[in-house]
Amino acid sequence: MKLETRQLEYFSMVARERHFGRAAERLNLAQPYLSQQIRKLERQLGTTLLNRTTRSVTLTDAGAHLLEEADRVLAHLDALGKEVQLIGAGLTGPLRLGFTGSTTYGIMPQIVRRTASAAPKLQLNVSGEMVTPRLVDRLLDRSIDIALLRGDTQAKGLSSSVIGSEPSILAVPSDSALDAPESITADELGEHALVGYPENSTLSKMTAEFLGRHGSRPDYSVRASETSTLMSLVAAGLGAAIVPHTATALGIPGVRFRTIDEAPRTDLTVVWRTDEETRTITRMIEIITEVVGENIDDPTADEKEQPA
Repeated sequence: MKLETRQLEYFSMVARERHFGRAAERLNLAQPYLSQQIRKLERQLGTTLLNRTTRSVTLTDAGAHLLEEADRVLAHLDALGKEVQLIGAGLTGPLRLGFTGSTTYGIMPQIVRRTASAAPKLQLNVSGEMVTPRLVDRLLDRSIDIALLRGDTQAKGLSSSVIGSEPSILAVPSDSALDAPESITADELGEHALVGYPENSTLSKMTAEFLGRHGSRPDYSVRASETSTLMSLVAAGLGAAIVPHTATALGIPGVRFRTIDEAPRTDLTVVWRTDEETRTITRMIEIITEVVGENIDDPTADEKEQPA
Protein backbone atom coordinates (compact mmCIF):
# COMPACT_ATOMS: atom_id res chain seq x y z
CA MET A 1 0.00 0.00 0.00
CA LYS A 2 1.50 3.26 -1.14
CA LEU A 3 0.46 6.60 0.35
CA GLU A 4 0.93 9.80 -1.61
CA THR A 5 2.38 13.01 -0.23
CA ARG A 6 -0.72 14.85 -1.40
CA GLN A 7 -2.97 12.54 0.66
CA LEU A 8 -0.91 13.19 3.79
CA GLU A 9 -1.06 16.95 3.23
CA TYR A 10 -4.86 16.87 2.81
CA PHE A 11 -5.40 14.72 5.86
CA SER A 12 -3.01 16.74 8.03
CA MET A 13 -4.82 19.99 7.21
CA VAL A 14 -8.28 18.56 7.98
CA ALA A 15 -7.02 16.97 11.20
CA ARG A 16 -5.51 20.26 12.38
CA GLU A 17 -8.39 22.50 11.38
CA ARG A 18 -11.00 20.03 12.67
CA HIS A 19 -13.23 21.40 9.94
CA PHE A 20 -13.52 20.44 6.26
CA GLY A 21 -14.59 23.89 5.13
CA ARG A 22 -11.64 25.72 6.72
CA ALA A 23 -9.21 23.05 5.56
CA ALA A 24 -10.52 23.23 1.99
CA GLU A 25 -10.14 27.03 2.03
CA ARG A 26 -6.55 26.84 3.22
CA LEU A 27 -5.73 24.20 0.63
CA ASN A 28 -7.51 26.19 -2.07
CA LEU A 29 -9.73 23.21 -2.87
CA ALA A 30 -13.46 22.65 -3.18
CA GLN A 31 -14.86 21.14 0.02
CA PRO A 32 -16.64 18.20 -1.72
CA TYR A 33 -13.41 17.25 -3.45
CA LEU A 34 -11.46 17.34 -0.16
CA SER A 35 -14.07 15.20 1.57
CA GLN A 36 -13.92 12.73 -1.30
CA GLN A 37 -10.13 12.48 -1.00
CA ILE A 38 -10.26 11.79 2.74
CA ARG A 39 -12.91 9.08 2.18
CA LYS A 40 -10.69 7.55 -0.48
CA LEU A 41 -7.75 7.53 1.95
CA GLU A 42 -9.85 5.79 4.60
CA ARG A 43 -10.97 3.13 2.12
CA GLN A 44 -7.39 2.63 1.03
CA LEU A 45 -6.26 2.12 4.64
CA GLY A 46 -9.37 0.11 5.61
CA THR A 47 -10.03 2.17 8.73
CA THR A 48 -11.82 5.31 9.90
CA LEU A 49 -9.51 8.24 10.50
CA LEU A 50 -12.04 10.95 11.42
CA ASN A 51 -15.20 11.00 13.46
CA ARG A 52 -17.57 13.38 11.70
CA THR A 53 -20.58 15.20 13.13
CA THR A 54 -22.52 18.14 11.78
CA ARG A 55 -20.51 20.46 14.02
CA SER A 56 -17.06 18.97 14.44
CA VAL A 57 -14.39 16.61 13.22
CA THR A 58 -12.35 14.56 15.69
CA LEU A 59 -9.55 12.06 15.27
CA THR A 60 -9.85 8.36 15.86
CA ASP A 61 -6.89 6.57 17.44
CA ALA A 62 -5.78 5.53 13.96
CA GLY A 63 -6.19 9.10 12.74
CA ALA A 64 -4.14 10.51 15.63
CA HIS A 65 -1.31 8.10 14.83
CA LEU A 66 -1.44 8.93 11.13
CA LEU A 67 -1.34 12.67 11.89
CA GLU A 68 1.78 12.27 14.02
CA GLU A 69 3.56 10.21 11.38
CA ALA A 70 2.32 12.36 8.50
CA ASP A 71 3.75 15.48 10.12
CA ARG A 72 7.09 13.74 10.60
CA VAL A 73 7.18 12.51 6.99
CA LEU A 74 6.16 15.88 5.55
CA ALA A 75 8.73 17.72 7.67
CA HIS A 76 11.42 15.29 6.51
CA LEU A 77 10.45 15.75 2.87
CA ASP A 78 10.52 19.53 3.26
CA ALA A 79 13.97 19.40 4.88
CA LEU A 80 15.18 17.01 2.19
CA GLY A 81 14.03 19.35 -0.56
CA LYS A 82 15.80 22.30 1.02
CA GLU A 83 18.97 20.27 1.52
CA VAL A 84 19.00 19.19 -2.12
CA GLN A 85 18.52 22.82 -3.17
CA LEU A 86 21.48 23.86 -1.00
CA ILE A 87 23.67 21.15 -2.52
CA GLY A 88 22.64 22.21 -6.00
CA ALA A 89 23.45 25.83 -5.17
CA GLY A 90 26.82 24.91 -3.67
CA LEU A 91 25.77 25.80 -0.13
CA THR A 92 26.53 22.70 1.90
CA GLY A 93 29.46 20.65 3.14
CA PRO A 94 32.83 21.45 4.78
CA LEU A 95 35.00 24.27 3.43
CA ARG A 96 38.39 25.52 4.67
CA LEU A 97 39.27 29.19 4.26
CA GLY A 98 42.56 31.01 4.81
CA PHE A 99 42.91 34.77 5.36
CA THR A 100 45.85 37.09 5.10
CA GLY A 101 46.90 39.53 7.80
CA SER A 102 44.45 42.23 8.77
CA THR A 103 41.57 40.75 6.74
CA THR A 104 41.33 38.34 9.69
CA TYR A 105 39.83 41.16 11.75
CA GLY A 106 37.79 43.41 9.49
CA ILE A 107 36.64 41.09 6.72
CA MET A 108 36.74 37.48 7.91
CA PRO A 109 34.04 37.91 10.61
CA GLN A 110 31.68 39.45 8.05
CA ILE A 111 32.29 36.60 5.60
CA VAL A 112 31.54 34.05 8.32
CA ARG A 113 28.33 35.86 9.31
CA ARG A 114 27.23 36.23 5.68
CA THR A 115 27.85 32.53 5.06
CA ALA A 116 25.98 31.48 8.19
CA SER A 117 22.97 33.43 6.96
CA ALA A 118 23.11 32.44 3.28
CA ALA A 119 24.33 28.87 3.72
CA PRO A 120 23.68 27.46 7.22
CA LYS A 121 24.65 23.95 6.03
CA LEU A 122 28.10 25.10 4.92
CA GLN A 123 30.61 24.09 7.60
CA LEU A 124 33.43 26.65 7.61
CA ASN A 125 36.89 26.08 9.04
CA VAL A 126 38.85 29.34 9.02
CA SER A 127 42.53 30.16 9.52
CA GLY A 128 43.79 33.72 9.74
CA GLU A 129 46.86 35.92 10.09
CA MET A 130 48.91 34.26 7.33
CA VAL A 131 51.24 35.89 4.83
CA THR A 132 50.64 35.27 1.13
CA PRO A 133 53.46 32.69 0.60
CA ARG A 134 52.08 30.60 3.47
CA LEU A 135 48.56 30.75 2.05
CA VAL A 136 49.81 29.62 -1.36
CA ASP A 137 51.65 26.69 0.25
CA ARG A 138 48.53 25.62 2.12
CA LEU A 139 46.44 25.75 -1.04
CA LEU A 140 48.97 23.61 -2.87
CA ASP A 141 49.19 21.02 -0.08
CA ARG A 142 45.37 20.95 0.05
CA SER A 143 45.09 21.96 3.70
CA ILE A 144 42.80 24.88 2.76
CA ASP A 145 40.35 25.25 -0.13
CA ILE A 146 40.16 29.03 -0.69
CA ALA A 147 42.52 31.83 0.31
CA LEU A 148 42.05 35.58 0.52
CA LEU A 149 45.55 36.95 0.04
CA ARG A 150 47.41 40.07 -1.00
CA GLY A 151 48.93 40.49 -4.42
CA ASP A 152 48.65 37.51 -6.74
CA THR A 153 50.25 34.18 -7.42
CA GLN A 154 51.40 32.47 -10.58
CA ALA A 155 51.66 29.07 -8.88
CA LYS A 156 50.74 26.23 -11.20
CA GLY A 157 47.40 24.62 -10.45
CA LEU A 158 45.84 27.69 -8.83
CA SER A 159 43.20 30.06 -10.18
CA SER A 160 42.74 33.59 -8.89
CA SER A 161 40.60 36.69 -9.12
CA VAL A 162 41.51 40.19 -7.91
CA ILE A 163 38.45 41.45 -6.00
CA GLY A 164 39.65 44.64 -4.34
CA SER A 165 42.46 47.15 -3.97
CA GLU A 166 43.21 48.39 -0.46
CA PRO A 167 45.23 51.49 0.48
CA SER A 168 47.84 51.46 3.21
CA ILE A 169 47.94 53.57 6.33
CA LEU A 170 50.66 54.32 8.89
CA ALA A 171 50.27 52.92 12.41
CA VAL A 172 52.25 54.99 14.92
CA PRO A 173 52.76 54.96 18.69
CA SER A 174 50.39 57.45 20.25
CA ASP A 175 53.22 59.17 22.18
CA SER A 176 55.69 59.45 19.31
CA ALA A 177 56.75 62.41 17.21
CA LEU A 178 55.04 60.71 14.25
CA ASP A 179 51.62 61.20 15.85
CA ALA A 180 50.39 64.20 13.88
CA PRO A 181 47.06 65.07 12.28
CA GLU A 182 48.39 65.73 8.79
CA SER A 183 49.39 63.07 6.30
CA ILE A 184 53.00 61.94 5.99
CA THR A 185 55.15 61.71 2.86
CA ALA A 186 57.40 58.89 1.74
CA ASP A 187 60.44 61.13 2.26
CA GLU A 188 59.46 61.70 5.89
CA LEU A 189 58.82 57.99 6.41
CA GLY A 190 62.31 57.16 5.23
CA GLU A 191 63.72 59.03 8.23
CA HIS A 192 62.07 56.81 10.84
CA ALA A 193 62.52 53.28 12.10
CA LEU A 194 59.78 50.87 11.12
CA VAL A 195 58.46 47.53 12.27
CA GLY A 196 57.40 45.37 9.37
CA TYR A 197 56.19 42.12 7.92
CA PRO A 198 58.54 39.27 6.86
CA GLU A 199 60.81 40.05 3.95
CA ASN A 200 59.00 37.66 1.56
CA SER A 201 55.54 39.06 2.28
CA THR A 202 53.56 41.13 -0.24
CA LEU A 203 53.33 44.09 2.13
CA SER A 204 57.06 44.12 2.84
CA LYS A 205 57.81 44.16 -0.89
CA MET A 206 55.21 46.89 -1.42
CA THR A 207 56.77 49.05 1.31
CA ALA A 208 60.27 48.62 -0.16
CA GLU A 209 59.04 49.59 -3.63
CA PHE A 210 57.10 52.59 -2.30
CA LEU A 211 60.04 54.03 -0.35
CA GLY A 212 62.48 53.06 -3.09
CA ARG A 213 60.68 55.30 -5.57
CA HIS A 214 61.54 58.18 -3.25
CA GLY A 215 65.18 57.25 -2.80
CA SER A 216 65.01 55.62 0.62
CA ARG A 217 64.92 52.14 2.12
CA PRO A 218 62.83 50.87 5.05
CA ASP A 219 64.82 50.71 8.27
CA TYR A 220 63.25 47.83 10.20
CA SER A 221 63.90 47.43 13.91
CA VAL A 222 61.94 44.16 14.04
CA ARG A 223 59.64 42.07 11.83
CA ALA A 224 56.51 40.05 12.63
CA SER A 225 54.22 37.80 10.60
CA GLU A 226 50.96 38.65 12.35
CA THR A 227 49.35 42.07 12.08
CA SER A 228 48.21 41.87 15.71
CA THR A 229 51.81 41.31 16.84
CA LEU A 230 53.04 44.09 14.57
CA MET A 231 50.52 46.53 16.06
CA SER A 232 51.56 45.53 19.59
CA LEU A 233 55.16 46.34 18.67
CA VAL A 234 54.00 49.75 17.42
CA ALA A 235 52.16 50.33 20.69
CA ALA A 236 55.37 49.41 22.55
CA GLY A 237 57.14 52.26 20.76
CA LEU A 238 59.50 50.13 18.64
CA GLY A 239 58.57 51.95 15.46
CA ALA A 240 55.79 52.79 13.03
CA ALA A 241 54.31 50.30 10.56
CA ILE A 242 52.83 50.61 7.09
CA VAL A 243 49.75 48.40 7.31
CA PRO A 244 46.58 47.80 5.27
CA HIS A 245 43.68 50.08 6.12
CA THR A 246 41.71 47.10 7.49
CA ALA A 247 44.22 46.99 10.37
CA THR A 248 42.31 49.92 11.88
CA ALA A 249 39.72 47.31 12.95
CA LEU A 250 42.17 46.14 15.62
CA GLY A 251 41.60 47.76 18.99
CA ILE A 252 45.20 48.11 20.18
CA PRO A 253 45.57 50.80 22.89
CA GLY A 254 48.41 53.22 22.24
CA VAL A 255 48.21 53.00 18.45
CA ARG A 256 47.09 55.85 16.24
CA PHE A 257 46.77 56.02 12.47
CA ARG A 258 48.16 58.58 10.06
CA THR A 259 47.40 58.79 6.36
CA ILE A 260 50.20 58.55 3.80
CA ASP A 261 50.51 60.82 0.77
CA GLU A 262 49.95 58.77 -2.38
CA ALA A 263 49.54 55.72 -0.16
CA PRO A 264 50.59 52.46 -1.80
CA ARG A 265 47.79 49.95 -2.41
CA THR A 266 47.70 46.18 -2.42
CA ASP A 267 45.29 43.98 -4.31
CA LEU A 268 43.10 41.55 -2.42
CA THR A 269 42.87 38.33 -4.39
CA VAL A 270 40.77 35.22 -3.88
CA VAL A 271 42.62 32.04 -4.88
CA TRP A 272 41.53 28.41 -5.24
CA ARG A 273 42.72 25.19 -6.83
CA THR A 274 41.87 24.99 -10.53
CA ASP A 275 40.91 21.32 -10.32
CA GLU A 276 38.32 21.99 -7.62
CA GLU A 277 36.00 24.56 -9.17
CA THR A 278 32.89 23.07 -7.56
CA ARG A 279 29.61 24.89 -7.04
CA THR A 280 30.49 25.19 -3.36
CA ILE A 281 33.79 26.90 -4.22
CA THR A 282 32.05 29.17 -6.74
CA ARG A 283 29.37 30.23 -4.25
CA MET A 284 31.94 30.90 -1.52
CA ILE A 285 33.97 33.06 -3.90
CA GLU A 286 30.81 35.05 -4.62
CA ILE A 287 30.23 35.64 -0.89
CA ILE A 288 33.87 36.69 -0.30
CA THR A 289 33.72 39.03 -3.30
CA GLU A 290 30.49 40.62 -2.03
CA VAL A 291 31.92 41.30 1.44
CA VAL A 292 35.24 42.64 0.16
CA GLY A 293 33.41 44.90 -2.30
CA GLU A 294 31.35 46.36 0.54
CA ASN A 295 34.37 47.04 2.74
CA ILE A 296 37.36 47.88 0.56
CA ASP A 297 37.20 51.30 -1.06
CA ASP A 298 38.87 54.69 -0.68
CA PRO A 299 38.64 55.22 3.08
CA THR A 300 38.37 58.54 4.82
CA ALA A 301 41.55 60.14 6.06
CA ASP A 302 40.56 60.83 9.63
CA GLU A 303 41.10 57.48 11.34
CA LYS A 304 42.40 58.15 14.79
CA GLU A 305 43.29 56.26 17.97
CA GLN A 306 41.59 52.94 18.65
CA PRO A 307 39.57 52.68 21.86
CA ALA A 308 41.23 51.14 24.89
